Amino acid sequence: MSKKQVEKSTQNRVVPGDKIAVIEEFLPDETCFEQDGSILSMTTGEVLPDQKKHKITVKPFKQVLQLRRGDVGVGRVVYVKKQIASVDIHRINETSVPLPVNSILHVSEASKRFVRNMYEVTRPGDWLKFKVVRTMKPVYISLIGEGLGVVIAQCNHCGHDLNFYRRNTLKCPNCSLVQNRVTAKSFGKLVTSFKRTSNNETR
Repeated sequence: MSKKQVEKSTQNRVVPGDKIAVIEEFLPDETCFEQDGSILSMTTGEVLPDQKKHKITVKPFKQVLQLRRGDVGVGRVVYVKKQIASVDIHRINETSVPLPVNSILHVSEASKRFVRNMYEVTRPGDWLKFKVVRTMKPVYISLIGEGLGVVIAQCNHCGHDLNFYRRNTLKCPNCSLVQNRVTAKSFGKLVTSFKRTSNNETR
């Protein structure tokens, strides 16, 4: 391989979030996404533009996670709003995900019972056991089903790990604050192998 070929190959290598084109030039596929007119990479890999079809793709160095409707996984809540929560998927069907995949949990998929907003369901830093209900981006997940719900949670006030108090209710052993969550039957028994975040991140 010549020096020019090496330089070109290096320039074509990108990581998630790198700008690879603009929407006026190419259409993104499932390995990219459009933001403010720019096409950004969703994975680490090599950029492969198709000038004839005006499409652009990123060939991943590692195999892209293939999600299927009904897959069961474990993920960490990134942020919570009134109607939705953003959840990074870390495990699917007992297999760890090399690069976390972001998903959305809507309040309508949070529980069989009526909940007014997502703050009654989960909080940032919680770990959830869920099922996949939509595989196209944005990926959507659900907590409606046997054994699904919050499996690990931290106190909103002091950041301490919460203990099971009663169904859908947790209590902090440090400050005694009682908090609502949609809890799984396996609460406190899963995700022990994952790296825990600091209290500052989850408060």
